[in-house]
Amino acid sequence: MDRLFARNFLIFSFLVTLCLCAMGYIIVRGDMEIGRTSDWIEHSQKVIIQSEEQGALINAMVASQRGYLLSGDKMFMERYEEQKKSFSDNMARLAEMTKDNSAQTSRIEEMRGYFVGFTQLLEERATRFKPEFLPDVLQQVEMVDGVKNNIIRVNEALLDEEYRMLHRRMALVEGRKDQYFNTLMAGGLACGIILLMLNGFLLNAQTGRSRAERSLLAAEERLALAMEGTNDGIFDWDLRTGRVFYSGPFFKMLGYDRAAHTGALEDMMALVHPEDDERVRAHIENYVRGNLSEFAIVFRMKHDSGRWVWINSRAHAVFDDSRRAVRMVGAHADISYLKQYEETLRAERDRAENANRAKTDFLAHMSHEIRTPLTAIGGIAEILSNNSQSFNDRQKQLVATLMTSTMSLKDLVNDILDFSKIENGDIELDIGSFPFRDLAEQVTSIMSVEAREKGLDFSFDYDSLQGLHIMADDLRLRQIIINLVGNAIKFTDTGSVNVTAFREDIDGAAILCVDVTDTGIGISPENMDVIFERFKQADASVSRRYGGTGLGLPISRNLAQLMSGDITVRSSEGQGTTFSLRLPLHESAEGSADGAQDTSAQVSQKLNDKIRATLSGESRILLVEDYEGNIVVLGFLLEEVGCAYDVARTGVEALALWESNHYDVILMDIQMPQMDGFSATAAIRAREGEEGLPRTPIIGMTAHALVGDRNKCIEAGMDAYLPKPIVESDLKQKILYYLRTRSVAA
Repeated sequence: MDRLFARNFLIFSFLVTLCLCAMGYIIVRGDMEIGRTSDWIEHSQKVIIQSEEQGALINAMVASQRGYLLSGDKMFMERYEEQKKSFSDNMARLAEMTKDNSAQTSRIEEMRGYFVGFTQLLEERATRFKPEFLPDVLQQVEMVDGVKNNIIRVNEALLDEEYRMLHRRMALVEGRKDQYFNTLMAGGLACGIILLMLNGFLLNAQTGRSRAERSLLAAEERLALAMEGTNDGIFDWDLRTGRVFYSGPFFKMLGYDRAAHTGALEDMMALVHPEDDERVRAHIENYVRGNLSEFAIVFRMKHDSGRWVWINSRAHAVFDDSRRAVRMVGAHADISYLKQYEETLRAERDRAENANRAKTDFLAHMSHEIRTPLTAIGGIAEILSNNSQSFNDRQKQLVATLMTSTMSLKDLVNDILDFSKIENGDIELDIGSFPFRDLAEQVTSIMSVEAREKGLDFSFDYDSLQGLHIMADDLRLRQIIINLVGNAIKFTDTGSVNVTAFREDIDGAAILCVDVTDTGIGISPENMDVIFERFKQADASVSRRYGGTGLGLPISRNLAQLMSGDITVRSSEGQGTTFSLRLPLHESAEGSADGAQDTSAQVSQKLNDKIRATLSGESRILLVEDYEGNIVVLGFLLEEVGCAYDVARTGVEALALWESNHYDVILMDIQMPQMDGFSATAAIRAREGEEGLPRTPIIGMTAHALVGDRNKCIEAGMDAYLPKPIVESDLKQKILYYLRTRSVAA
């Protein structure tokens, strides 16, 4: 009891001393903070005085200079020089006094700039002083006053800022005084509370030993009950003697036919798996030393049959008054079945992750393999379209069909790769104005060819929408209609496919209606809902006969619903089907389609002219690309604007060419043999940093279409990112931007 009393007394004495020291520290620190804040107030007052002197000096300089102009007396110019020197000295002092305030420093720098111009104007006017030129000189008064007013304006801004700082600092002083007083009151109150608590703990110390004894007796009773009511293995370790009691179930769960036994700790440790031995011993040591709040550990012990049993060991220690562990009681439970279940779950998780990783790799690879040739196809189509002036009507029609087909293929690839985004609602619509006639003609030019190949009649009736411009995502709307028409053609062997577009007013709201009707095989009533589920068709025979992925209709309905619309279907088996698209109609007043096409061509020509105007005799671009079709297309575009270029087919070649040449821009493919675009870019950026070379703009070109590819390009050190298929206007815009940037930097 005496030892416990002494311990509690020392603890509370320490707390009281600590509290008093804290109060002393607060007093000293409070005085210091108030003193520092007062110094800042005095500092602000000095800045205000200096700044107010500046306003007087600038007016005095003007007055002195004008006196000289009016009288020719050089005494005025001497006074002007003194005032000029005083202004400069004051400005230097202000700069020194406000160097810790970036805003004030900026104002002083601005004032210094105006002051230099101001003195130059004054002194230039003074040097031209002659009586016969006096009227001309006086005409410059407005110019001088303008510069003077700028100086005064900046000086007033500096004064306003300093006055605001002065008011804040004065308020801060008052706040800190209040805080100082409140802290002293709180400290005194805390000391009183600690003293009261000391008395309470002294009383509690008298009953501490009896409480510990009762706790020990209760623990023994709980141990006895636990041993009787559980099949877990119980152990009771007396740390003072080193003897351990092991219950019968302790050995039974390990397959040993042994009754309860009292032995040493090593009796248990001899059965622990060699790989777990050191970990178990360390855990026991840390717990009995008080480094752990609870004892819980999983390890393996040897079964009598030779197999290893997973054991979950939990225990509780009893500590004496000096916080030294004297007894440790716990239980062992066999959790081998849980471990086996965990292994099963882990294996299933690994298989799922591997399958998901394989799917991601497959999508990335297929994206690259499809988009790489698609870049060449799209580039050639765009080149032919931009140079179709000399083509006949039939050739122009073929080029237009090639162009729209390429765009549709690109959209289809994007939608297939991003179907999960459509499912999650992550697709964003690109709303714009366009003539519905253009969309209808594009669909007709694409789908009429496919219909003729099957011997079907195809028509697109949109007479009621002639001249109508609508606000919508034209690519997504075209994709929906093409999907519906393509689906109709696929399931129609004879007859026709007819598209009708018209407007309806329902409850005062304008609705765009597109009906796609065919004379095909139709759909049975029980399969009406199945057709809108992904990867599913009406029945297996349909899939075998007509092919398809079963994605077209689900994608179309998702996109329609994203546009606040829907797709419905009416069908009679063996008689045909009608798919009906209904979307809110938002009209827009725009120019004709021909005008839009002419504007597009003009934009392309303007880009070419701007790039040519920016090029110098030394301008050169490095094209890093391993696919020959893309080299041909991109090379044609660069030659079209008169830009010299080199070609590297691997990252190694690109690095070698960059080291021996100066390039204004690098067009960097990502996936290449030997060294990919990321590695080549990183090597270039590292060399630039080591040798202090100027940064070469690098535009990444990737055929991968997964989320995050743009971020990967930027993180690798690239300046911009263009997805394949490359859009000609986007590429030229990037090249023009970086050519201009390099020109300005030079």
